[in-house]
Amino acid sequence: MKKILFLLCILSAAVSAKQPGPVDQAVAFNKWYVGQIAKDIYPIKDGREIEKYVTASTIKKLRHTQDPGYGEESDLFYDADLFLKAQDIRDDWPANVTAIAVDTDPVCVNVYIAFGKKQDHIVIDCLVKENGAWKVQSVTAAQYTRNVADDR
Repeated sequence: MKKILFLLCILSAAVSAKQPGPVDQAVAFNKWYVGQIAKDIYPIKDGREIEKYVTASTIKKLRHTQDPGYGEESDLFYDADLFLKAQDIRDDWPANVTAIAVDTDPVCVNVYIAFGKKQDHIVIDCLVKENGAWKVQSVTAAQYTRNVADDR
């Protein structure tokens, strides 16, 4: 009887454990992902751990891009990592991943992630809920050129 009661307590604690929110999940994903890239591991092809961070539909699309011959008959070519929006990572990125802003729209929660000590590389992760967990649906680079005149 004591064993059953003990198991019920553990099970109820596990069930009631709070899932990370979108900001925490975005930071956890990017820390993990940069760490994988730093070790020359490409998570889309290697392993299934990425599935706890990225939506199933996005993973399916990304894995399709790894098929032999994908994009050969078109001008499809990505010159940067799809999650980092960069060709390479800098040495200080794995230890410096920070959420700097968050906003929401009708589609997702947008978490702005800065990389590096100077936080000079920023991406925007669009997170949605899938099976009760926040997951990355897409990523956009936050690079821009000022195109509005300052008339002050």
